[in-house]
Amino acid sequence: MINRTLSNVVLALIVVIWVVPFIALVATSLRSEMATKTSGFWTSFTPTILGHRFSTHDKTEVLKSNELRGNIFKRINKDQDWFPVSGNIESIMFKGRVPDPNNPDKTILMKKLVPVGETMEVRGGDFIFETNGDFVWTFPDGSKLKPKKLDVFVNQDPVFAPEAYVEVLIDNENVPNALISSFIVTIPATIIPITIAAFAAYAFAWMRFPGRDWIFIGVVTLMIVPTQLAFLPILQGFNGIASWMMALQELLTDCEATDSCAVPSKSFAGLWITHTAFGQPLAIYLLRNYIVGLPKELLESARIDGASHMQIFLKIILPLSVPALASFAIFQFLWIWNDLLVALYIGPSSSGERVFPILLEQQLGTFGDQLHLLNASAVISMVVPVIVFLAMQRYFIRGLLAGSVKGG
Repeated sequence: MINRTLSNVVLALIVVIWVVPFIALVATSLRSEMATKTSGFWTSFTPTILGHRFSTHDKTEVLKSNELRGNIFKRINKDQDWFPVSGNIESIMFKGRVPDPNNPDKTILMKKLVPVGETMEVRGGDFIFETNGDFVWTFPDGSKLKPKKLDVFVNQDPVFAPEAYVEVLIDNENVPNALISSFIVTIPATIIPITIAAFAAYAFAWMRFPGRDWIFIGVVTLMIVPTQLAFLPILQGFNGIASWMMALQELLTDCEATDSCAVPSKSFAGLWITHTAFGQPLAIYLLRNYIVGLPKELLESARIDGASHMQIFLKIILPLSVPALASFAIFQFLWIWNDLLVALYIGPSSSGERVFPILLEQQLGTFGDQLHLLNASAVISMVVPVIVFLAMQRYFIRGLLAGSVKGG
């Protein structure tokens, strides 16, 4: 009983640790810029007192009487397209000069909060307002009334709008370009290692050849090699290939006349090769453990019927290995989609080919004071992996348990 309770508490804690930051990201991305700068995300679900500035009327408005009626919310929302303000008026900040009680011949500057229903003097007239935002401003005959800007405090209802997403996806072309670049990198870099690893795993599981076990041990040992340790030889190799390709292009074409002989050492192809190499050891290990646990009788029956290794692999092994393939695909996709380090050193450096993690890192400086835009970009980067995980989750647990039970 105690163990079960402890397990439930730990599980609930893990859920909270994962869910709360995601809710914070989504809530902040759907709030206005002013709201994100003045209050925390936890205040976005309940009414919050926020300050706004409004003008009593327009400069071009012609007043036909000595009484002006209006509504504060309508004035605030006059130019507000995404986040209309609603709620209850709390108070208005009065700022003006009043007679000095200690010296009647002088005035002093006074600031105070005027509550609902209390009359306040504004440019020689009486200004009174209600909780619903209605106000009446009466002034003496013959006065030429100018618009007055006032600061009002509103117990504001929660409001959410996708303004930040429209701005980062439509108004800013960098985010869509980065999304396309991430797909260009992630999809091939997920499919290629799975394809190669599936063939290799079948060979290690069911084919006999000299040094099979030692080669498998060597492949598995590569999983402990740090990624950072391989950067230098990889970069040197790609630079050598680029130099060789440039020399070959100079030899075979007339590129010197057009100054187009240069071959970039950083490209999408380099990312595909690098991610494939880094993902192979784990892929082969997972798939081999799964395939070796498949019923041996199936393969023996196929051999008796005259099936070749290729036919056995394509018609028997692959259909039965879908859980393990899907499990690794999830791991590989998430790793590559969120990868910053490899993309930063190996990937293309031009602004039009940046992958999404690099764009997010650069937005920390661009949108550092605009959390709603930065969080909108972060939510967009999380949506795709979540969709992939939910689409393949039924295979996830079976893939994790690959090889633990005979028959998968």
